[in-house]
Amino acid sequence: MKLGWKNIILILAAVLVCLVFLPSTILLMSGMIPTFVAFIVDRTKEQLKFLTVGCMNLAFCFPFWLDLVTSTHDVARALQILSPKSLLTMYMGAALGYVIEWVFVFIYIHIAHQKNKMRFKALTKHRSALEEKWGGGVIAGKRLSDLEGEKSFDSNASL
Repeated sequence: MKLGWKNIILILAAVLVCLVFLPSTILLMSGMIPTFVAFIVDRTKEQLKFLTVGCMNLAFCFPFWLDLVTSTHDVARALQILSPKSLLTMYMGAALGYVIEWVFVFIYIHIAHQKNKMRFKALTKHRSALEEKWGGGVIAGKRLSDLEGEKSFDSNASL
């Protein structure tokens, strides 16, 4: 991968911001691990799992980050906040994101299945109407030349 000078400047700026706000970086990098995993695991084009897990994970990390920035914004305080209880809370937000994504995919699949069943019934009804009007040979996939032997075909007949 070839990096242009604009990308190099962007990467250096991001590293500089992470170093300036090191306590926040430590807290958020530790709390957002499930989001990084979801980004790697989600291979779909839309990346809905990454988006859902990331949003819920960030929402559950936010109160701890807010506590960090409203008190002394230093590394010692960030490490103090990163207790097992707070990490569990942050990770439970990500787990909730996984559950939300799973439930909505299930609901979508169920709705799409019901819609397809109704469409199938409508097409079957339409097919029956076509069979009544044109005969079963048309539905069976017979060619017009095959049907001419069964019935006389009158090209002058009105439809």
